[in-house]
Amino acid sequence: MLRLTSLLGGMFALALVSTAAAQEVRITSPANGATVAGPDVTITIAVTGTTLVPAPEATRLEDLHVHYMLDTDAGPYLSGVTPVPMGNPNIIHTAALSNTFSGVAAGAHRVTVLLGYSSHAAFQPPVAPSVSFQVGGAGAAPSQLPRTGDGPVGSGLWFALAGLAGLAAGTVLRLTGARIR
Repeated sequence: MLRLTSLLGGMFALALVSTAAAQEVRITSPANGATVAGPDVTITIAVTGTTLVPAPEATRLEDLHVHYMLDTDAGPYLSGVTPVPMGNPNIIHTAALSNTFSGVAAGAHRVTVLLGYSSHAAFQPPVAPSVSFQVGGAGAAPSQLPRTGDGPVGSGLWFALAGLAGLAAGTVLRLTGARIR
C-alpha cells in the first residue's frame, strides 16, 4: 500500500509541476532598458498556458489573473502566502493583456507582472517577469538640440552689440577713473 501511495503521490507531484511549467507571462513592451516618452506608460504582455479570468468573475481558485506592479517590490508576495493587496494605485489586478499607468514621473522605473490565483496569492512556482525602463520628461534631453542661430533673426547681433556697449562703458570708466557708487 505504501508503494502505491508513493507512486500516486509522485504522479500527482509530476502533474502539478508539468502544469505549472506550462504557464508563462512575457512582458512585450516596453523592452528592458527602454526609454519611453511618458507620462502615460503602457505595459503589454503575452500569456501562454492559461486563460486569464478577471478576478471579480473568478469562480475557482485556479482562475488566474495578473498583477501589474509599478515600482513595487513583488518579493513579499512571491511565496504565495501573502496575497497581493488591493487599493494600491501602483498595483493593478486584471485579466487584460495591457495596462496603462498614467502620470508616471520622469526617471527610472521597474514593472513586474505577477501571475496570481483568484485569491490574489502568487501562482506557484511564481511567474513574475519584470523590466526596467526610463520615462522621459521636461528634464530629459530632446532628441535634437537646437542649432546656434535658431533664435529670432538678428538676436545674436543684439547680444553682440550689448556686449560691445558694456565693454566700451567699462573702458571709459576705467580711463576716466570714475567710480560707480
